[in-house]
Amino acid sequence: MDTEPREGFTAVGRVLRPHALRGELRVEAFSQTARNIQRGRPIYLDGVRRIVQEARNDRGAWIVRLGGITDRTAAEHARGKLLEVPDAEVIRDDDESYFVHELIGLRVVTNTGQELGTIGDVISTGANDVWVVRGSNGELMVPAIADVIERVDTAAGVVIITPLVGMLDNSK
Repeated sequence: MDTEPREGFTAVGRVLRPHALRGELRVEAFSQTARNIQRGRPIYLDGVRRIVQEARNDRGAWIVRLGGITDRTAAEHARGKLLEVPDAEVIRDDDESYFVHELIGLRVVTNTGQELGTIGDVISTGANDVWVVRGSNGELMVPAIADVIERVDTAAGVVIITPLVGMLDNSK
């Protein structure tokens, strides 16, 4: 199973398994809107450029048919593979959406300049994501909500937060 996209590419989904007999794939999209895996979009599977022929939502996953994959045997070879898009061609859900790999490793600093550590993991809770920040004072759970996240600057490698009351009480 692929775990990381290739250099210069962003993973936008993962093939879960074949679907039916005509080469369709059951796909987990890495964004809520799945804008990068819609009909007509170019996508890379195992390093090969393909065009999305069809895409439909199906109980929390997407059923996708890609050009050049026409039977279940070919679809079976795609199991566990990442669907990639060149970084410059990624369509974001909105201006404040980020992929997990873009957040991992960013420094987290309070709006008063206190260094808290770096984002080491992102937990999807359903209501909102929680960023696990690891620093010299241990782990801190930062809710990814508008009241807390002041600014994300991926180019500078930093996230500025406004801590909620009591959020830093356990830090040393």
